[in-house]
Amino acid sequence: MRARIVHHAAPTTPTALVARLDDWVAAGLITPDQGRAIASHEAQADRRAHQLRVVPASDAADAPSLVTEALGYLGGVIMLVGAGLLVGMYWADLSVAVRLVLVGVAAVALVAAGSAVPDKFGAPAGRLRSVLWALGVAATGAFFTIFSVDVLDRTDEDALIVLAPPTAILAAVLWRLRRTWLQQLALLVPVLLWAVAAALQISDADSAPGLAMSVVGVAWAAIAWSGRLEPREVGVATGAFAAGFGAVTMSGSHIAGVGMLMAIATAFALVALALRERNLAWLGVGAVLLLWTAPRAIVEWFPGQASAALTLLVTGGLLVGAAVWVARHKGAPRT
Repeated sequence: MRARIVHHAAPTTPTALVARLDDWVAAGLITPDQGRAIASHEAQADRRAHQLRVVPASDAADAPSLVTEALGYLGGVIMLVGAGLLVGMYWADLSVAVRLVLVGVAAVALVAAGSAVPDKFGAPAGRLRSVLWALGVAATGAFFTIFSVDVLDRTDEDALIVLAPPTAILAAVLWRLRRTWLQQLALLVPVLLWAVAAALQISDADSAPGLAMSVVGVAWAAIAWSGRLEPREVGVATGAFAAGFGAVTMSGSHIAGVGMLMAIATAFALVALALRERNLAWLGVGAVLLLWTAPRAIVEWFPGQASAALTLLVTGGLLVGAAVWVARHKGAPRT
């Protein structure tokens, strides 16, 4: 009976080689064990050769995407420089209609260009799309600014109430399509402007814009914390920063101290959250808020030349300790 080789360990062995090995075993030139060993060796060699062929091909496939991304950024910078030069030379001589057409076409072109970026280029395509869409949102805001000021003759908060809502709506649509950090930031800015405009329409108090910004920032961070606003890490950080910034800008004889307390409370809350989640990014934002607000509060509440310096020393030492703790425990399971 003719012995045959069972190739359990080498399923990729070529059929021609299998037939030849069967003939050699039948002729007594090699044993069945030797035939299986030869088949396994050839199969492994074939797999190694295939891997060597695939890796350079993958690298070559990545090259066009990197080139496309670089050319896209370079083209965008050149367009911005050219647009800036044209604006500087001819903007004052252009009619309102021409200004609106130019800025509107730029906004549409940027959004369309971002939508046209092919997904096959992977992560570089996503980054390029995010940049183009963010620029498109900025151009949309510029369009409605021109429309509000030059067509509707509105300025200040009246202009904000015109430009912020449509810009925020476009940014929200783009964020829904691609939930990247840049799309989220492009959404947060017009939302904050919208809140400030609404607050100024409701109240004449000097503290109204800062309070509105702080409330929106806290809500933004809370929504991101719950996971409904992605990326979560970016949402918490930017929301907390907006809340702290708004609280600091609150002014008025009776409300300034409250705003400072709100800013410090926001900073400490973010630092505590960073320690709980072992998140260095949140700790960094919290540190910026603390170093921005704590010395000002100490100088205001406890006047003296040494108070601010001592506050910086203590705050800095605490933040360094917190950073070391987060770095040492990052990735460890929470207890």
